[in-house]
Amino acid sequence: MNDKQLIGKYKEQVDELRQVLTKSLSDLFQRPIMIGEEVKAHDDIEQSLSSLPLPGIALMFQSGKEANRLNHLILFPDQFVLLSYAWMVGEEPAQQVDENHLDGLREIFNQILGQTRMAIPDDNFRFHVENLQVGVAESPKDIYQGENGFYVLQGIFKLQSENENFDITHLVWSEQWTAGQIDEEAQSDEHSSAAIDNVAVEPVEFGSLGGNGRTYENNPNIEMLLDVDLEISVELDRKSILVSDLLKMGKGSIIEFNKSAGEPLDILVNGRKFAEGEVVVIDDKFGIRITQLMSPRERLKTLA
Repeated sequence: MNDKQLIGKYKEQVDELRQVLTKSLSDLFQRPIMIGEEVKAHDDIEQSLSSLPLPGIALMFQSGKEANRLNHLILFPDQFVLLSYAWMVGEEPAQQVDENHLDGLREIFNQILGQTRMAIPDDNFRFHVENLQVGVAESPKDIYQGENGFYVLQGIFKLQSENENFDITHLVWSEQWTAGQIDEEAQSDEHSSAAIDNVAVEPVEFGSLGGNGRTYENNPNIEMLLDVDLEISVELDRKSILVSDLLKMGKGSIIEFNKSAGEPLDILVNGRKFAEGEVVVIDDKFGIRITQLMSPRERLKTLA
């Protein structure tokens, strides 16, 4: 497998994901988002990492399963992290990134991952994600401490929203993508189309992301709650009435609410407001489309 084949497959997968990424980010940020990208390959991961603008806000994870696992690094400009959080929660942007912003970045990733899993078939576990870390990468050693001499794909995603422009760097690598190696079988169309999906990958130990003496890894207490069932309910409105009025009601009685027709409905998780939405009909059944999400901080409270 050579660098051109890897770049070609990477671009195919970006094209497959582009519509989901654009819609997910536009919905989360409540503003139109446009995405472009540039892709290149390096045969020296140390050189590739040393060229990154570190320290920086990083999101690291592994995708795939077992032998098909790939390693990912996404590096975000501080201004994107600050603005994206402000757009989501409807507040003015802060001056400095803190733990709330990192939680917001994790929330953005999880929302996009969820939308991707619903929109794109994933028989090969391409969107199976493990070892997710969000934090500050101070140096290349925080990202990778293994061997060199294999191809690293680097994508520069150019996000544009109104008057804001951001360059977000995505690195993906496998120690099995040996630099200079050309797999003859990969010349066939069938093998080439699955080149990245079927590559054998050895597990890798990521560095620990932190910054200012703090480490932002998955909270084990939150991980323990991820399989807990939560009750979701949709609330039209609330009203207080007298017991005497309640006793007068019969079949055909009408209860008038203050909410106007067409206003969004409240979506509750464990009795707490989680989002707002509108009623839709799906195959003769009612559903609700989410139109507004609460902040990541408020959503975490629903787990309490």
